[in-house]
Amino acid sequence: MYRKAGFFLLIFLLSVLLLGCQAAEKKPLKTPSQDKNSISASDRRVLADRLSRLATQVEGVQKATVVISEVTLADNAANSSKMGTVGNVNPDRSDVDISGMIVMLGISINNQLDEEQTKAAVQKKLKASDKRISQVLVTSDPELVKKINEVAAGIIKGEPIAKHQMTLKELGREFGSNKPAY
Repeated sequence: MYRKAGFFLLIFLLSVLLLGCQAAEKKPLKTPSQDKNSISASDRRVLADRLSRLATQVEGVQKATVVISEVTLADNAANSSKMGTVGNVNPDRSDVDISGMIVMLGISINNQLDEEQTKAAVQKKLKASDKRISQVLVTSDPELVKKINEVAAGIIKGEPIAKHQMTLKELGREFGSNKPAY
């Protein structure tokens, strides 16, 4: 009986020695989706709220809704975006490398003010507020504002921004065709 127990103990010890302790799997320091300009979903919501408040501080802006999209554009042939391609940032230059955040902003403007001046003032104020922002797209078109509100509402509910990728692409095309304030 002791021989059987000793035999099993010997087998167990040999298997532990042969297999050894497995080292803990090392996690990469940086996931492929992260880069120096990437921000978390909660940081994105906080930044969008802050930018929305800044926009409403501009005279004539009654309401502002912000959606933030990260973009990496490295010439016209290699457009790629983490949260949706939004078209050519500067169609006159195809050799420009741009990465950063694109802020899409839907605003309601007081009818008594010049719409283009108000859009330009909002754009300038938001772009100056954060160095990570590469472009600010401002619109007061009711259809585009409605789409921006829908995307923003989904993000506030906790939906991933990737779920709204198609809507962001559509918005990018619409902004491009409407000649937004840059």
